[in-house]
Amino acid sequence: MKGMRKSELYVIFYLLQDKKHLTNTVRGIASDLSMSVGSVFNTLKLLQEERFLIENKGVRLLRKRSQLIDLWAKGYAEILKNKLLIARFTFISPIVRTNWQSIIMPGGLSWGGEPAVALQDGFLQPERWDIYTADNANALIATARMIPDPQGEIFVYKCFWSSEGTPLLVVYADLLATGDDRCREAAERIKSQI
Repeated sequence: MKGMRKSELYVIFYLLQDKKHLTNTVRGIASDLSMSVGSVFNTLKLLQEERFLIENKGVRLLRKRSQLIDLWAKGYAEILKNKLLIARFTFISPIVRTNWQSIIMPGGLSWGGEPAVALQDGFLQPERWDIYTADNANALIATARMIPDPQGEIFVYKCFWSSEGTPLLVVYADLLATGDDRCREAAERIKSQI
């Protein structure tokens, strides 16, 4: 699957998130994603051509899931992630940076990438902080721990999913996108949970 499009990334993400989504109709998927039926149909057809999706008597199954996860993560990093960036922040002090885990995130915001996996297993000490928001980044100012900074180490992205928190698939993609060996190792540890 060369040169994935944004619409394909959304459909693949949807299918990878929940096996129940595979049973949804093309119209149902299009409605859930606020996409055209044609975009969903074309993506499903492409997945079948690439042998990632099998459809037999109306039942869909994903194949080569691990490879599809990696393709999605690569496409997300190359095509979608930078378009979702809405702001950058910095910690108000080195002490706050060191104790970032104590920051209470306002509703609608969640950690991604390195901090998300650090909170999950404590193995990785973040060097870059990704945050996802359903609204805007202004709520971060209310934490009194971060301030806007166009060169800051905190990257705030618009989330494109409807569930609470950052999905592990996105955390996985964030980690791989860093190109850092320690992040790649952390990504491999969480991949089996996706």
